[in-house]
Amino acid sequence: MPITREQWIELEGATYELWDKETKKRPDYNAMLYNVQGSDKSQENHLGVGSIGQMAPWTGSVSYAEFQKGYSKGYRHAKYSRGIQFEEELFRFAEYNEMKKRTVKLNTAVYKTLQAHGVSTFNNAFDATFAGPDGVALCSASHPYSPSNATLQSNLFTYDLTVPNLNTVFNAMSAFKDDQGDLLMTTPNVLITGMYYREQALKICGPKAGDKEPGIADNDANIYKDDLTYVYHPMITGKKWFLGDRDLMNDMLNWYNARVPAIKTEVDFDSEVQKYACIGMWSYGFDDWSFCAGSSAD
Repeated sequence: MPITREQWIELEGATYELWDKETKKRPDYNAMLYNVQGSDKSQENHLGVGSIGQMAPWTGSVSYAEFQKGYSKGYRHAKYSRGIQFEEELFRFAEYNEMKKRTVKLNTAVYKTLQAHGVSTFNNAFDATFAGPDGVALCSASHPYSPSNATLQSNLFTYDLTVPNLNTVFNAMSAFKDDQGDLLMTTPNVLITGMYYREQALKICGPKAGDKEPGIADNDANIYKDDLTYVYHPMITGKKWFLGDRDLMNDMLNWYNARVPAIKTEVDFDSEVQKYACIGMWSYGFDDWSFCAGSSAD
C-alpha cells in the first residue's frame, strides 16, 4: 500500500523539528562578528561620507561643513541551494536513523557554508585579491585617507599574539585617523583568533583570565582581563589574529540576509520520493577597514 499524504506530512513535520533543533545548537559565529540584517532589495548600497572635522570658532554665524565623498560599497545578494531526497521505502520500513542522518548532513552543509562565507573576510584579510572599497586588502599598509586624500595609514602587522605585541597593535589602532586627519577615537575591545592562538587569547582575556599577566615572571597586572572580549572562530586559518572595535564592527562589517536559509519540501507521487531543498540568499562584507587591525605571523 502506498504511503498516504498524511504520512508524508508526518515525515515532513519530524524533519522540520529535527532541522530546527540542529540549527539552534550550533554557534553562529557570523552573529558574533557581523551586523546581521534583513534585506528586501536585490542589492544594498552604502555610500561613504567623510567626516566634517572639529567645530570652528564662532564668527557671528554657524560654520557649516561640506561633506567629502568617501568610498562606496555594494552588497549584491547571491543565491545558494542544497537538497536531499527520502525514498518511500525509508518511511515504509521505519528507517528513521537514515532519515535523521541525511537531515543532519544537509543542516551541516548549510551551516558550514554560512560560517565559511563569514570567516572569509578574515581569512582573506591580508590578500590584495580580495580588496575592500578603498582598493586594498582589509589589512594593509596602504589605506588612503579618502578618495581625494592619498595620505596612507596602516592596520597591517606580522606579530605573534603576545601581550607586548597586543599592546603595540592596541596603541597603533588607537591612533587611526579619519579623512580629516583627526583621531577616529577607536576603542579596541574585541580579540579574534582561530585555533592557533586560542590558548594564548584565553590566557589574556578569556573567562578564566586572572588578575595577573600570564607568562610574565614579574607577574604584572593583566590590563585586558575586563576590557577585552574574546571571539574564537575555529575556521580562521594559520597564525592570524585581529583586534576590533565592537561599535565600528557593528557599523562597518555587514551581513545581509535577503532570504534566510530554510528547508522546503515537495512530494513526487510518481516516484514516491520526498524532496527537501534548502535555499538561501545573502551578501556580506565591510564598508571600511578601520574597524580592525590584523596580524599574520604566517
